[in-house]
Amino acid sequence: MYWPHIFAGFNRHVLDGVLVSAILFAVIYILAVNRLKGPYYYFDPKHNQDGRLRDAGDYTPHYQRYSDLAKLMITLSVAAMAFLFNSVESPKPTNEFSARISDVAPIIIGFFGSATASLMGFIFSQTFFYETYCHSPDHSSYTRWQYATCITFACVGGSAFLLGFLWLAINTFGS
Repeated sequence: MYWPHIFAGFNRHVLDGVLVSAILFAVIYILAVNRLKGPYYYFDPKHNQDGRLRDAGDYTPHYQRYSDLAKLMITLSVAAMAFLFNSVESPKPTNEFSARISDVAPIIIGFFGSATASLMGFIFSQTFFYETYCHSPDHSSYTRWQYATCITFACVGGSAFLLGFLWLAINTFGS
């Protein structure tokens, strides 16, 4: 029997992966809101009051890197879900490896689905909040709860992505 046999009942539902991600979302959001100080934040360092940051530039290149990484994780998550759907829908597991994948596919699909949803939430929220910020005359529209929301979407998306692949690796290649 493979390593996480103690989680065998837990592996049976897609919603188990979603539940883990939802709990992670709540914890990270609460921590982020409580750790952040100040009423609002600057996307662009050049808008900061500190004179040393006047030539720091725009947020756009950073956003491009963040969104590209999120898009890559979304693509890999969707591809992994397609692989898992295909594995589960095959008529009969042909070997022990296929049987292991079929046993844990639901929770892993839940993790990858949560990663996809969270990372899309990150991209959409960053885009919306940055556009609002750019059109705000004093650049005070990016508030603490918005910052916490973006951080939470990114952290939960990345964590669910890693959990999905980790859970898959441990359950298929573990002894």
